[in-house]
Amino acid sequence: MIRAGLLAAAALLPPSAARETPIRFVTRVYAGYSDPRFSPLDHKAAIFSPRLSAAIAEDARLAQGEVGYLDGDPLCDCQDASGLKARVTKVVRGRGGTDVIVSIDLGEPRPRSLRLKLVPTGRVWRVDDIASPSEPSLLNALTRSNQAGVRR
Repeated sequence: MIRAGLLAAAALLPPSAARETPIRFVTRVYAGYSDPRFSPLDHKAAIFSPRLSAAIAEDARLAQGEVGYLDGDPLCDCQDASGLKARVTKVVRGRGGTDVIVSIDLGEPRPRSLRLKLVPTGRVWRVDDIASPSEPSLLNALTRSNQAGVRR
């Protein structure tokens, strides 16, 4: 068990050589799910951009130990990632970032599709936003929820 945890943690370390491609970054992140205890929320700085990481942290702070806006794993759009299989289906390079479309198979009749907006942060890629069929922008939704929570 410890070895699986070490392998999952090692999968999150960026390569020391040349800059990693968006596909390799996403593949490396999803490789972490080989450890059944893996949660991207335990590795925010290694996966998410500073602004998405801050929005996730603020949501947790405002929830005060209860469930906040983020009620699950944002990288699978699910509560339970057991048996997760992820496959990159498309890469769209744009100004300032790259969108990576990922097919998430959780053993359901139909895989779900997520769009990860990646941005370069230094020499590494980070997830800056996530779009799913039910939420076009996780960052915008968290920002709205956090602002509403501050006003309470």
